[in-house]
Amino acid sequence: MTATATHHRATSSPAADRPRKRKPSRRSSLLTLSMLAFLVYFLLPLFWLVVAATKGSGDLFNTFGLWFGHDFHLFANIRSTFTYNNGVYGRWLLNTLFYAVASAGGAALLATLGGYGFAKFRFPGRNLIFFAIIGILMVPFQSVVVPLYLWVSRLGLLDTYLGILAPDLVSVFGVFLMRQSIEVVPNDYIDAARIDGSSELGIFWRVILPAVRPALATLLIIKFMWTWNELFWPLVVINSPTMKVVTMGLVSFTNIYFIEYNLVTAAAVVSILPILAVFLLCQRWVVQAVVMSGLKG
Repeated sequence: MTATATHHRATSSPAADRPRKRKPSRRSSLLTLSMLAFLVYFLLPLFWLVVAATKGSGDLFNTFGLWFGHDFHLFANIRSTFTYNNGVYGRWLLNTLFYAVASAGGAALLATLGGYGFAKFRFPGRNLIFFAIIGILMVPFQSVVVPLYLWVSRLGLLDTYLGILAPDLVSVFGVFLMRQSIEVVPNDYIDAARIDGSSELGIFWRVILPAVRPALATLLIIKFMWTWNELFWPLVVINSPTMKVVTMGLVSFTNIYFIEYNLVTAAAVVSILPILAVFLLCQRWVVQAVVMSGLKG
């Protein structure tokens, strides 16, 4: 019997012991094709935008729309956007950058303070107030824009930076996200800090903020992207050309006689680059915060 077992081990090949590779099932193949179809669907407009930005003013309709032209005009078109109308496009970029950074920073600070209060403090009507705040998410912004405009106008904030920032300094979504993230912070850490004599502001700065850093970074990224792409509210409160943001400035490359598609697409490509870079550099924070905050679907 021992000889038979030894002979069996000696004659068995390593290839026979390897697990056979499973062939992809029909379901997985259909899922892969569906994902590729969605990828093409979402990336095709962006690809067309880049292709159109590389063409001259008359080449967009003379050549096949989804492929590059004979001459590569991307950098020339970008230079033209910055020299167009006395170089006001650079001012629009700076306005948008200031608007997005200030809005993201202010919303993140206030949302973190609000989330800390709702997560770790007990007071009458806490849940009712929280759900009332969350209910604001169901209200379209267009339905409150008239009273908001009147309020900003009476304060003399029309056509100012503060007037643009007024509705974006508080993020309801940010309050919800930060409350969900702060709730998982152990209360023992907070109690230990209080025993050591730390103030509530010190606890917030030294205990809460380091613990919810991924969620805070996620909120900053999302708010920055939302504000950078905002068009409706700046269109309501901004009148002077020098105060415009990028989304409003793109319309300035068109007039009643013709549309300079090469400049519009080049300016759009330049406006996309900052948010694309921010997202690619910080996307791991987004995934980590979603997992930690319990928003995983």
